[in-house]
Amino acid sequence: MIGSYRGFELSLRFDTYHSEYQALLKGQRKYPVALGKDPLGCIIRLDHSLNDFPERITSAEYELATLKQQQAAAQIEVEKPFPQEEELAEKSARLAELNAQLDVDEKHHEPEQDEEEREDEPRRPSVLAALEEKADKTEIVKPFKSYLDKDGDAR
Repeated sequence: MIGSYRGFELSLRFDTYHSEYQALLKGQRKYPVALGKDPLGCIIRLDHSLNDFPERITSAEYELATLKQQQAAAQIEVEKPFPQEEELAEKSARLAELNAQLDVDEKHHEPEQDEEEREDEPRRPSVLAALEEKADKTEIVKPFKSYLDKDGDAR
């Protein structure tokens, strides 16, 4: 805090992102103002920032009114009945019924049969084994060809 200016607390900080000093005007919120090297220019920038408050207030009020309209429209949409509610209930009931049947089928299925079926099925090749085989083999390194190399020789 370095003082006050036109009823606002005035503090100073360095913004590393923009590599500039900023004055912070603090009222209910903080308002940063970039500072230059000219003292008179800094005072003019502070004045311009304070003179922009009516425009900021108007903009914020307009944005608030827009948000209230959107909220009212959303509230109306929420209160409308869902047109496919009956269809959703029917399909959800059917899905629950099918899931219950699938669970019953899995419980009656004997685990010994699963193990026998798995032994009969061909096993998928192991990716890890394939990578280990490649690691054991030495690959020939080909020289890099430049697009300027018309003869195919590496230079």
